[in-house]
Amino acid sequence: MYEETVLGIDLGGTKIAAALISPDLKILWEDKVPTDACSGVEGVLSQLLELIKTASAYAHPTAIGLGIPGPLDRKTGTVINAPNLGWHHVPIGRLLEEAAGIPVLLENDANAAALGEQVFGAGRGVSDLIFVTVSTGIGGGIIVNNRLVEGRNGGAGEIGHIKVVEDGPVCGCGQRGCLEALASGTAMARTMVERLSQGEESLVRELAAGDLCRVNMVIIGQAAQAGDPLANEVISDAMRYLGTTLANLVSIFNPELIIIGGGVTNIGPLLFQPISREIQRKAFPTFADNLSIVPAALGSRAGVLGAAAVARQYLLDRQE
Repeated sequence: MYEETVLGIDLGGTKIAAALISPDLKILWEDKVPTDACSGVEGVLSQLLELIKTASAYAHPTAIGLGIPGPLDRKTGTVINAPNLGWHHVPIGRLLEEAAGIPVLLENDANAAALGEQVFGAGRGVSDLIFVTVSTGIGGGIIVNNRLVEGRNGGAGEIGHIKVVEDGPVCGCGQRGCLEALASGTAMARTMVERLSQGEESLVRELAAGDLCRVNMVIIGQAAQAGDPLANEVISDAMRYLGTTLANLVSIFNPELIIIGGGVTNIGPLLFQPISREIQRKAFPTFADNLSIVPAALGSRAGVLGAAAVARQYLLDRQE
């Protein structure tokens, strides 16, 4: 029987969130602190240890899940590259495990969020699902038969870096034509600014008070919901790229459920309807039948609860 408490930690460039989770999936304690990234690895390690110490006053965790953005080597507990933290090849998992005396499991934050949604959120009871988050960038995770698809080094699920357009816009990863460069909130804002700069008109210009530097997805979404043609076109084009990509993933993995999270989901039907339409048109037909597409349920807690789910899965595997 599973009777062990776990600690989830979501380590980002601006904040560290932590949550202590009971065996029956209740939150016993949680906290959030600004990340002292300027203090380097030692400073952040001290912050993590302080959170562990505080959590342990409520219940001693048997394992710790640590969610971090960027590519990782899960086997060695190494962060390969985390630009928001200024880290390159940092063995944070080993350092934290040695200092705390508790097993530490690293996971990419988007993969962790996928597992979090399956255990705590919109994917409860579903064994096969695809999770995608659409905000500043695009991330994701894929779960098949109740297991995260991990890949060779634990980095599988980089949905945002699937190539969509040959020689398309430059992506933050350095390549061209990635989904993230075409369908993220950042990409839609860039496209809108380009078109306004070329003289096209939109309610977006008015909502931004004429300052194109202020254009973001909140403003674009407001304009689209008010019926603005250009805003609707920009969103529709981006969601066509996203829907086509998800349709291909449906044809490969045959999921029961697609969960979509991130700030861009605030535009509601403007996002979900075109994605659903593209999947129905382009996925392998029988795989698209009875496929549910739902919003994520955990919001800002997805990362920390996902990290806790990673630790919980480690303990469950150890018991087998």
